[in-house]
Amino acid sequence: MKYILAFLTALILFTGCAGTTYTKSITHGNIENSNIVIRAIDDSFKLKGEFKTPFTSEVHYHSMNINGNKMIHGYVKALQYDAKHVRVKVPYLENELYGVLVFDNADTRGSGVGTESYKIIIPKPYVDAAKNGKISVVYEYYHIKDDSFVDLSEVKKYPWILWISDKDIFR
Repeated sequence: MKYILAFLTALILFTGCAGTTYTKSITHGNIENSNIVIRAIDDSFKLKGEFKTPFTSEVHYHSMNINGNKMIHGYVKALQYDAKHVRVKVPYLENELYGVLVFDNADTRGSGVGTESYKIIIPKPYVDAAKNGKISVVYEYYHIKDDSFVDLSEVKKYPWILWISDKDIFR
């Protein structure tokens, strides 16, 4: 009995201390259109063209926990995990848009360019959808490689997400 208790105690200590981390930092990115500028409301950063990642949100959104209407209102949770309030200047509008920006770490089980750097593209139809107080969501995603226990190949992970609107509705 004494040996069993010692074995169980050692097992708990060793497994309790070992944490599996499936994330890696993404240190840089690029905004595809050089006429687009994203700046923090508090002026802590300004992104244009190639950039170094100014912060990490660690929201870990994926297609199994956020889609549809949840995606539209996902900025609420994102702000709890260090997402930033931003203003977004696009060439398609005279006034800046309001927004919430997430930069997440990459999942080491992921595949695709979204696991190495951020590529921000804000197409005009998404800007048009952000008018009259509506929320538009722009993001990039990559897929998770098959795991030996569960098929994760259809799961989409979002390294960055940007919620935008022409009204300041994110506060």
